[in-house]
Amino acid sequence: MAFSKALGHDDTSGFEFVKRTLGNNVTAAVNFDRLQKDPQRGYIIFEFLKCEESQKVTPYTSHPNRYWDKNASKFLSLWRARQDFNATLYLVNYAEEKTRYEDQILVIEVIDMDENGITNEIKTRYTMESFSKWFLELNNSCLGTKADLIYEVYEKKSIDDLGKMKLRKGKHANESIETIYKTDFRYLEWHSRTEYEYSKAVLCYLKKISEMENK
Repeated sequence: MAFSKALGHDDTSGFEFVKRTLGNNVTAAVNFDRLQKDPQRGYIIFEFLKCEESQKVTPYTSHPNRYWDKNASKFLSLWRARQDFNATLYLVNYAEEKTRYEDQILVIEVIDMDENGITNEIKTRYTMESFSKWFLELNNSCLGTKADLIYEVYEKKSIDDLGKMKLRKGKHANESIETIYKTDFRYLEWHSRTEYEYSKAVLCYLKKISEMENK
């Protein structure tokens, strides 16, 4: 069962706080509209680009290269993040609800870019209905459990770091995983199969130990 919650109203307090903190200084940050991780595809970055009704372009005809000189830093920063995360980058053109072009949605998967603009891409036109279906399927494929997320956090830690972690409860409270491994291996094996605190850390530790011994 997924542990994420449904979307509510946007929380703009963080943005307002940063604005108040930086004052008139230029920000070094780039905000993604969405960052999610697919079990097979890895990280996916979404940036939503709103087409105002007063503009001459529509979601189907608008493109970042048309206004590159005004917003190059934003797209280059998104591309840098895409490279660092080894992610998929989607730019999504859309119009507000109850406007003339509300049913036009263009998804641009950025394949490559340089300092002068996007040089390789895959463009797909959607209606609101077809985009919603695609987006929902993609969202659902990225949903995971809290246990899955915890496991991935510990999977990135080294054997030494995992071994130094101390259990806080139970028979071996305040003892490190490494110490318990040496003195009570059966308990550690049992603990790794439970849903108790640090069970995923123990599971990752035992897995890494086994992999090291089998090399």
